[in-house]
Amino acid sequence: MVFSDLTHILICSMLLVFFIFPERNLIMDNTVLGGKEELLSPINYCFNFKWGSEGSANGHFLRPHDVNFDSKGNVYVSDRDRNDIQKFTPNGTFLMRWGSEGSNAGQFNVPYSIEVDPFDNIYVVDRGNDRIQKFDENGKFVKQWDRPGNINGTDQEFASPEDMVINQKTGVIYITDTGNERVLKLDRNFSYILQWGSDDGQTSSERGKFNHPHGIDVDSKGDVYVNELENPRIQKFDENGKFVKQWGSEGKGKGEFTPLLEHLEVDSKQDMIFMVDGALNPRIQVFDTNGNFTTSFGTSGNGDGQFSKPEHVNIDSSGNVYVVDRGNQRMQVFSQCQSN
Repeated sequence: MVFSDLTHILICSMLLVFFIFPERNLIMDNTVLGGKEELLSPINYCFNFKWGSEGSANGHFLRPHDVNFDSKGNVYVSDRDRNDIQKFTPNGTFLMRWGSEGSNAGQFNVPYSIEVDPFDNIYVVDRGNDRIQKFDENGKFVKQWDRPGNINGTDQEFASPEDMVINQKTGVIYITDTGNERVLKLDRNFSYILQWGSDDGQTSSERGKFNHPHGIDVDSKGDVYVNELENPRIQKFDENGKFVKQWGSEGKGKGEFTPLLEHLEVDSKQDMIFMVDGALNPRIQVFDTNGNFTTSFGTSGNGDGQFSKPEHVNIDSSGNVYVVDRGNQRMQVFSQCQSN
């Protein structure tokens, strides 16, 4: 009788927890041995289409590096060796190009990364010229922020910047100022707010510091993610650079990274992080914002869905994943796999 009463109490308690705290039960369901959370049904990605080949003609590539989109879905690709930006329709049809090698306005010396603001202005991280250039959606030069001492409000200067992101909600700008081993936070007018990382340009593997800060992006909550070329990890910070957590170690398993780690991108709609695990283990890994591995796609090769030295990745408004397949001189596009 006592046993029956205890069983009744236990069952009622479990039902109470289930109905009052449904989210807690979901988290429990997502927890695996070892305490790591994983999604029950991760999204898997399948090859959709591709475009491009090696060459200097329109629509071809010599060393494509970054990809981004405007509000109409048009695709912009930077090319480090062509020193230009090419604009395509979402399906890869060539529209226009601009840029040439040099240091004048509208010219480039290793155009590295591309960012687009809510008004379809295009920002190009012109690494070799230590500057950021701003263009309209048709490639018309608007403005630049360059060296030395031209980060508004301070005597700071860029040293080989490699990536930038604009928080689309606040207009705040974050830049990986790679030569100075730091991240800069600027307002929408490029006025200095703060920085974190190195104070003396020295590399480090300590938390909150960097060894070649490479890729940077923000999630829907404003948290900032940075990966480094020389440290096999992703670091997460709050909007003011306070260290939150890190994950990753050297290797080729799930959640591990090989040396010369390429660039990350956050799909802010899903708050999922896409990480390009570069030339030594060419694949894309996907994590949630807590660093939990969810899925990966891609292998080494030149076939559809295979990569050679991939560098950048980005996700359009429909959830299609565009990968800069640099070694194969092409763009590849992946979509959510359709169940049979």
